[in-house]
Amino acid sequence: MKAIANAKLSDIDRKIGELIGLRDMLRHLVKNCHGDSRPDCPIIEGLAGEVRVQ
Repeated sequence: MKAIANAKLSDIDRKIGELIGLRDMLRHLVKNCHGDSRPDCPIIEGLAGEVRVQ
């Protein structure tokens, strides 16, 4: 059971790391977003390939 729990902890730590990276990227995109009505959205484009957290 201890090995299973350790494996689960590693999985949780990995997911937390991914979420922190995603949060930091989104924070940067929001900070630098002009909020105008351009047809292309840099926030959506930035997230398009980054959302991998399950």
